Amino acid sequence: MGRVNRISIANPVFNGNEKKYLMECIDTGWVSANGHFVDEFERKFADFCGCRYAISCANGTVSLHLILMALGIGPGDEVIMPVLTYIATANAVRYCGAVPVFVDSEEKTFNINPKKIEEKITERTKAIMPVHLYGLPANMEEIMEIADRYGIAVVEDAAEAHGAECETGKVGRFGIASSFSFLGIR
Repeated sequence: MGRVNRISIANPVFNGNEKKYLMECIDTGWVSANGHFVDEFERKFADFCGCRYAISCANGTVSLHLILMALGIGPGDEVIMPVLTYIATANAVRYCGAVPVFVDSEEKTFNINPKKIEEKITERTKAIMPVHLYGLPANMEEIMEIADRYGIAVVEDAAEAHGAECETGKVGRFGIASSFSFLGIR
């Protein structure tokens, strides 16, 4: 078998004050979830997304789980999501005891196909969770129209779409809440 080449999705870039800031965290003892860098990051990321608030979590799965818990989603509830997603999306739903309901994806973007969402909605549907893949936003305008018509919450899984834009704005500001991830994969 020949050599396998890995294509990196994200490489870290260190070209500024990173070492200085890291040493400041170590010197002050703020190496966890507190400190002014966390507050500053949350404020700047909320501004970047066009949202009022941003809260940092350990990872995207935790973020999605917390959002679903805050919405009161639990056993027997259903959450609509695309068939093509990272396992964390479905896992967060299962952690709540709810059921992931999968909808086919669009051929062009691989995102959830809004035209197939309505056929999956039941009286147990509590949320629609579009996933923006590889920087390509789902059709949020159409998804929000469906969600509004049925009174269903929308939770955006924007883990792979920092700064991606739909016709009416950046992803992460459409639904009741959104989740981004800063996992670097090499």
